[in-house]
Amino acid sequence: MKTSVIITTYNKPDYLKLSILSLVAQSILPTEVVIADDGSKDETRNLIKELQKKYKKIFPIRHVWHEDNGYRRAAILNKAVRECSGEYLIFTDQDCLAHKHFIRAHIEYSHVSAILGGKRVELGREFTENLLKKSVVISSLTPSLIFDSIRHRSRKVEEGIPVVNPYLRKVFHRDRITNDGIWGCNCSLYRSLFMEVNGYDEDFKYAVEDNDLGIRILNKGKKIRSVRGLAIVFHLWHQKIWSPADMRYYDDRMILMRRKENRGYVCRNGINTINY
Repeated sequence: MKTSVIITTYNKPDYLKLSILSLVAQSILPTEVVIADDGSKDETRNLIKELQKKYKKIFPIRHVWHEDNGYRRAAILNKAVRECSGEYLIFTDQDCLAHKHFIRAHIEYSHVSAILGGKRVELGREFTENLLKKSVVISSLTPSLIFDSIRHRSRKVEEGIPVVNPYLRKVFHRDRITNDGIWGCNCSLYRSLFMEVNGYDEDFKYAVEDNDLGIRILNKGKKIRSVRGLAIVFHLWHQKIWSPADMRYYDDRMILMRRKENRGYVCRNGINTINY
């Protein structure tokens, strides 16, 4: 089936480059890569033009951009989906490197009535800076990454261990993911299901819009399926861009709590605007 990998980005072209390089090395290539750009400057645009030419024989790269008017990640994701040609949508971020079987896992475990969710390995600062400096990617656990974890720099390396056997997945709890455990750097679903819940809710202005998407799919009577240990990503270190102490985070959490309480699954301000 036709797959669209959607990468969110904002003014980190060096990170974005590595993310795309990790997709070039996939065991199953996507039909297309769509970059959802929340208002980056010309440096990012110029990089994308360069990559479009360099990798045009591997997969097309589309650049979907809107003006920088604050945090509008949900809006640019909806805009990107409108431009997608794939029937299956795989979401990741500019700061994530995909394991070589990342796309393969999302495709193999896809289901018309489910959103797939995974987690991520969190690379340390020094480890990340070294990758950026050399412009290289990692696609699996390496001895140097394990050592970096022992030194308490990189974190959650257990999420980078492939676990395919169903029995072992249960033993190590890789078949489990919390009801609000959708991470935008590692999730996927059929475009038809995305449209059923009206896409991302653009009322979210700061955080947890991915969690909300998963909750609405559950409210619709569908499922969240774990791809932990199957679809693996390595998250590049950067300064935290949000804080639970910020009032905007509180406002978005309140929207999420109301969604859980009222069991609604269609947002009004989504990929389509609904007036009623």
